[in-house]
Amino acid sequence: MPAAPEPAATRTLVLMRHAEAFPGPYGDPSPSSDLGRPLTPAGRRQAHQRGTQLREIGFVPELVLISPAMRSGETYAALGPFSTTVAPQVRQDGRLYECGSESILEILQETPENINNIIAIGHNPDLYQLVMDLAGHAIDDPDKSILIRGFPVASLTCFTVHGPWHALARKQAVLTRALCN
Repeated sequence: MPAAPEPAATRTLVLMRHAEAFPGPYGDPSPSSDLGRPLTPAGRRQAHQRGTQLREIGFVPELVLISPAMRSGETYAALGPFSTTVAPQVRQDGRLYECGSESILEILQETPENINNIIAIGHNPDLYQLVMDLAGHAIDDPDKSILIRGFPVASLTCFTVHGPWHALARKQAVLTRALCN
């Protein structure tokens, strides 16, 4: 009798907007100025609180995707450690910075299948658009309707993804948690 196929892995995807950052220098709208904006002390506290909340639900990332903006990397660092045994892969990807929600989705679809838990830290409006695309009608749930009001700094969503990363598409993930305050 042939062996039964293994069930598809249940995967967790966390999409997080960077925490509060200092504004860029007055009168300098250049990309390099924006990319170099660090977190404020309040932003570090926000990120640390989100890290605590993720640890409380047992989330341990295997892959961390961050934009090239300083505030994204600092947000990840301020989350705090998730595990003392295995460090996640950390990958900076320019497509997480002002390249559109489709670019972020492409990054996720390129994830190797041996990875089950991802956190991606990026920026609005692209990240918020992807959150809304993945969430679909889940925002009609009173516990998740908070997303209708936007995705302010340090917001995060948790999705359960059934099936391979390459098949991730609009409304193909289950929104399990939205922290947007």
